[in-house]
Amino acid sequence: MDSKDVEISKEIGQCLYDIAPEDAKTILMIAALSPEGDVSQFEFYSNNGINESEFSINDSDTMKLHYLAGAHQKFMVANKQPAWTRCEFTVNVDANKFSMELGYEEDAFRDGFLR
Repeated sequence: MDSKDVEISKEIGQCLYDIAPEDAKTILMIAALSPEGDVSQFEFYSNNGINESEFSINDSDTMKLHYLAGAHQKFMVANKQPAWTRCEFTVNVDANKFSMELGYEEDAFRDGFLR
């Protein structure tokens, strides 16, 4: 049985897989989340092995990812970790693996792009 943070991460990965372009080999989500978890900003990129492109998602998928990111952040805080404010979540479709890099920037929200 996986720990709660791994379960949430798997849900994020599945959601990204479901909403990414069909030819995606790599999917990248960059998320900025307030320390309280109530405000978020996302960017999504896919790479088909030749080109990388940004893609957008609908509001309900954005809300789902906001909820999952917030749940992950809350789990970390409940386990005596600082509240992360930036996340780069990568899905390697061919390998069926994901990675999650967390950041603790004071101001993770940026004008323009997060990248």
